[in-house]
Amino acid sequence: MLKNYLILGFTLLVVISCKEESSNSEPNELNHELNPISSSFKKIQSSVSGIDFNNTITHDLNTKFNLFDYDFFYNGAGVGIEDINNDGLKDIFFTGNQVPNKLYLNKGGLKFEDITETANINTNKNWSNGITFADVNNDGWMDIYISQGGPVDENLRNNLLLINQKDNSFKEEANQYGLNDTGISTQSAFLDFDMDGDLDCIVMNENDYYGTDPTQFYSILSDKSKLKENSSHLYENINGKFLNVTEKSGLLSATFGLGLCISDINNDNWPDIYIANDYYVPDMMYLNNQNGTFTDVIKQTTNQVEFYGMGIDIADINNDNLNDIFALDMAASDHIRSKTLMASMNVSGFNLLTKTLNLQYQYMFNAVQLNIGQNKFHNVSQLTGMSKTDWSWAALIFDTDLDSKEDVYVTNGYRRYALDNDSRMQISQAKQQYRNNVPLNVKEAIYNGLPSEKLSNILFKNDGDLHFENVTAFSDLNEPSFSNGAAYSDLDNDGDLDIIVNNMDSDAFLFQNMAIENKLGNYLKVITKGKTSEDFAKVQISFNGNTKTKESSRVRGYLSAVDKTIHFGLGKSKLIDTIKVFWPSGKYEEVYNTSSNSTITFNEEDAILNRSFSPSSRNLKFKKNNQLLNFTHQENEFDDFLKEGLLPYKQSTLGPFITKGDVNGDNKEDIYIGGAKGQAGQLFIQSGKGFITTNIPAFKSDAGYEDMEALFIDIENDGDNDLYVVSGGSEFNERSPELKDRLYINDGKGNFSKAASSDIDAYTISGKSITKIDFDKDGDLDIIVGNRIKPQQFPIHEPSIIYQNNNGVFTNVTRLVAPEFEDFGIVNKVITTDFNNDGWDDFIAVGEWTSVGMFLNNNGVFENIAGKNGLDKEIGWWFNVTETDINNDGNKDYLLGNVGKNIKFKVSVDKPLRVYADDFDDNGTNDLVLSYKYNDIFVPARGRECTSLQMPFIAEKIPTFNEFANSSLQDIYGEGLNTAYEREVNQFNSMLLINNGDGTFKKVILPIMAQTMPILDAASIDYNNDGFEDLVIVGNIYNTEVETPRLDNPYGLILVSNTKNGYNVVEPKESGFYLSGNAKSVETVSINGKSFIIVANNNSSIEVFEY
Repeated sequence: MLKNYLILGFTLLVVISCKEESSNSEPNELNHELNPISSSFKKIQSSVSGIDFNNTITHDLNTKFNLFDYDFFYNGAGVGIEDINNDGLKDIFFTGNQVPNKLYLNKGGLKFEDITETANINTNKNWSNGITFADVNNDGWMDIYISQGGPVDENLRNNLLLINQKDNSFKEEANQYGLNDTGISTQSAFLDFDMDGDLDCIVMNENDYYGTDPTQFYSILSDKSKLKENSSHLYENINGKFLNVTEKSGLLSATFGLGLCISDINNDNWPDIYIANDYYVPDMMYLNNQNGTFTDVIKQTTNQVEFYGMGIDIADINNDNLNDIFALDMAASDHIRSKTLMASMNVSGFNLLTKTLNLQYQYMFNAVQLNIGQNKFHNVSQLTGMSKTDWSWAALIFDTDLDSKEDVYVTNGYRRYALDNDSRMQISQAKQQYRNNVPLNVKEAIYNGLPSEKLSNILFKNDGDLHFENVTAFSDLNEPSFSNGAAYSDLDNDGDLDIIVNNMDSDAFLFQNMAIENKLGNYLKVITKGKTSEDFAKVQISFNGNTKTKESSRVRGYLSAVDKTIHFGLGKSKLIDTIKVFWPSGKYEEVYNTSSNSTITFNEEDAILNRSFSPSSRNLKFKKNNQLLNFTHQENEFDDFLKEGLLPYKQSTLGPFITKGDVNGDNKEDIYIGGAKGQAGQLFIQSGKGFITTNIPAFKSDAGYEDMEALFIDIENDGDNDLYVVSGGSEFNERSPELKDRLYINDGKGNFSKAASSDIDAYTISGKSITKIDFDKDGDLDIIVGNRIKPQQFPIHEPSIIYQNNNGVFTNVTRLVAPEFEDFGIVNKVITTDFNNDGWDDFIAVGEWTSVGMFLNNNGVFENIAGKNGLDKEIGWWFNVTETDINNDGNKDYLLGNVGKNIKFKVSVDKPLRVYADDFDDNGTNDLVLSYKYNDIFVPARGRECTSLQMPFIAEKIPTFNEFANSSLQDIYGEGLNTAYEREVNQFNSMLLINNGDGTFKKVILPIMAQTMPILDAASIDYNNDGFEDLVIVGNIYNTEVETPRLDNPYGLILVSNTKNGYNVVEPKESGFYLSGNAKSVETVSINGKSFIIVANNNSSIEVFEY
């Protein structure tokens, strides 16, 4: 069986590679300096260390011992570190799949003795996978538990429990203890889940039903007897005997478990369980209900996870004292591999998982789940630069260079690439030729021809601000291998953490950390001794103005067990002000003024204080108010990808938008919220207590339109606000009458009727944004409309328009007064402003694949002066521009909202993302081509399969995936590129333009948290009541194509002015600004002296916050 079960004929989910990739290296905009010493590891040769373990794998096509028949054949094995003889030195245990397990005693000085033969550790050993330790019988000596699986009969898969005999030997007693689990076990962990004072056990299992499509899989496992055999298992310790309580505890669920971590995820002082699942089964986050049961809350706490879940770790990567989650997948980091090796997702399969089966959203990238408080996580893997590490296994988070920031180590490599797309085609052809009875010699030839490539493991140095730099090349870590399990420990007791790696078909790695030798920093080691060996104590230290919290947890990474000693890097600090230890039992102790470079031991039995751990709590400023306003946006069904299969995201789900203004002359702010096609826009009149929903027949009559932005404007100069609504969307055909904008006349009491036809009716264009302006200073209000795309022809833009108002009659004068604006490009936002304070209204326009347009009004004629500030070179996916004055100097500053850095595409001036559009295959439809630079040549971002679905000539012109992967864009499309519509983008950062007051602007990139999200809209507030204007920002893009992770941050942010030249970000854990929908717009209103923020979500209810 193969990991890509398409090879077996299941085509529902996985198709040949359609992966979009970007340039391989992200621009180093923060100018981080690489320090070779900071990642310095020295490889210790086996001849020196005495460690000669080699997890040799031999296939046999006559049996199930091969990748064709056993999907997990090359999944490798683990390594564990523990002091098994109580001599103070950490020993090493390797598990082997087909080879014997090995145990090495630490003799000091990174020299080890192989005691396998005398230790009696291979009794009942078959195919061993994972390794962990625990003092199961509570005798003060650590025992060993081994998880077993493999292509063997169930009765040969029993897990092993090696009871320490206190003489460097062990006795296998899994059956006696009730821990002889017979699943395809991958890893296990001991914990006291019921807090009764003894150790229980979670056994994570793979599944017998690999290779089945999801519908069949869940149908088979609706049989509870089969489900019990293919679930992970929880065992409760009752008087020294372990009993299976999986169903009773709420853990009975089908798993393809590869990654396991135990952690107090929600900080309630009870241990929780996280399982990373392979294939289409989403990860599981089991929170402890404190009553012997668990609840899987993965859909409530995250918005997306990785797809092929592998190894995981849980630790704090940004020093905010909240544990984050890093889970690995298998996304190729190289263009060639991404086009030849990787599986892909199609729309029907994606919808089956997320809609029909109601599973969590999954994407084929690593996941870095940033803990944002209140049991909410946001995947920021794209932002961190750690989203693609190839076929990865172990993820370990620890401080390698003692700088007090946690780094990340990743193992990768796969012995044979089952997902190679050309090999898949070869297999399919052979099965067809031989009618599914392929001769052994043919199978052998195909098998041996499967690609195999050793890759270096990766060390990411944490530079702070969620930026991780690959520094592997600066040490001996840069050695290609097939690596699986890995663990860390201070094996030489010098104060830094060394690395041990279990390799397939080569000797294990032992890397000595040279941080102490190179005097990179100081350290503190804390040993916790609880009432059980697996105590999960939390240790919090304060030093040099910093606070760090870590948790004692052994099972991390992949199939492995690290040294559970808690290790802190301190940088150059020499003194720890306070050490606090929180035991899950509620016991607490602290010590003061501890010198660095020391080891301190805490015993739970010595703790006399009682205090439970809880992260610093704040009074959240924003409070949800569900009573103020009642509106639910109802998006119409339309599949943009049916005709435009290569779109990066839907163009038909941009709304709704909020507009405020006084419609009845009572000096209160009323609200209009636009509707989708088939849903009328809604007007809400402010009363003394909230808002009253109105019934406007004219709006209902126009429900067939798709509302974009709207504007309250006094068209008739009669003193009341009329309403202009921009029509748009991609559901309509080009020049459809439903694309014309609408004007509604106010009778002065808030009653609106459709205006008589005007020049506006002549323009049936898909629009987006609107602003009012008196550009000719004649006393009446003119209108600027920013338009977007020709429907279903992304990214070909429509002309934007300036309407001159002559006594209520509107005339298109764009070509006369602003010819550059007419062909500006896709416009997402246009605002009126006076950026040079000369009394003449200027305007700014931004959009996708555009620069920032700064249109200066020269006595009624506009000139784009963006080039004078370099803004013509800042080409982005701009969604918003908001006027503000960050420093109260009277000069107008501007927030520029971009798509942000948490997107899979990486761009720079040297390596832009380029788009072409034309009817490349001459079939009457527009074709979209995304492209990026690889080795200084533009290559296709999308894969051969999905590109061929849009343009069938490509499959005929380029018959193999390897040839496609090695083809330039010019090779594929030829001269057709020369006449195609072409745009590019080189900037994804959101930024602030600070007005210097002399016609020039300073560009300031927003803080990193503001780059974790697309900024689609912003509104002004004074968050801290200091008299300086702050901003509230929102934005999501849920409807991406199925291989592009959604931009689904579950929060908005507050940008608080520093009163000078930038913003400080108030995160939701401080403000309470947590969002639950696909946020598109935001507005603020005041009611009876109270302030509210209204957020409009696509295809969902609005959210209101009082502050």
